[in-house]
Amino acid sequence: MVYYLSDIERKMLEKKIRPLTRTIGVTEELRGWSWDRSPLKPYHDVSLPMYSICGKYCPTSRDVYLRHVLKKPGEVTYPISLGAIVHSTVNGAYKYVRSMNFNPDFEKWYDAQGFKPQVNPELIKKYARIVWEYVLANAESRFREAISSQPYSVEEDMIMTAAPFMIEHKISGNLIGCSGILSVDCYDYLHNIIFDIKTGVKKGDFNFYRLYATGYALVFESVYEVPVDIGGTVFLNFKDDRLLVERDLFHINDDLRSWWIEERDKKSEMVYEEKDPGIAQCEGRCMYGALCKT
Repeated sequence: MVYYLSDIERKMLEKKIRPLTRTIGVTEELRGWSWDRSPLKPYHDVSLPMYSICGKYCPTSRDVYLRHVLKKPGEVTYPISLGAIVHSTVNGAYKYVRSMNFNPDFEKWYDAQGFKPQVNPELIKKYARIVWEYVLANAESRFREAISSQPYSVEEDMIMTAAPFMIEHKISGNLIGCSGILSVDCYDYLHNIIFDIKTGVKKGDFNFYRLYATGYALVFESVYEVPVDIGGTVFLNFKDDRLLVERDLFHINDDLRSWWIEERDKKSEMVYEEKDPGIAQCEGRCMYGALCKT
């Protein structure tokens, strides 16, 4: 799985990040279960998807205006197609992991999904296969290691601890002003970490990616009233026939929570009042780059 931590990351988690969450903590009013009062309570009757709230590819957020006010469809670019198919591939492979089938037929699964990327379809399929094999190989290794050390446990129990992940968990974001049904990339229920996947960008390229895991943590807290203090962004990149994986683990602190609320309020106000923020210098990954200037 792309969500397994390396030895160094586990040491950082236990010796630095988790102690930080215990000593600094989180202000009560910034917990998701405080959705019924300020500052988390939404000001406007607008529900936005998480990517619209957290995405900051456009400096003026005009992409949000075009999508949610003018109802314009964006261009399905190569990065968008790759990201969507990689997410589906991780989810699809994990379903086989949970049934302890570590050698499913990739071609059969891929064809059944009906993927039809318009740009570089063969390259995207190649990268999807690499992710597929990586997820299954890692999960099988963890499962074999776990079951060999637990002689009194049944296989069904061991897979729950060897791969302790809720993948693409569906949850309502209505309480804090998000879309009705959201899909959380991953919740590690043994280590209480929310993960979000990003493809085609490297760790450190942008400073706003932590907002995604922050938003999902707030949604989790609003619905289940369970504190989620640690987030992680998983960066997946490809070099020839290799998958490169980087992870950014962080404390979902007051600053990140306040930043997420600020972004939600700013963008929901724009949609509610139908205000055009104006054209800005376009960023290459924006799916509205061509439409915005016409």
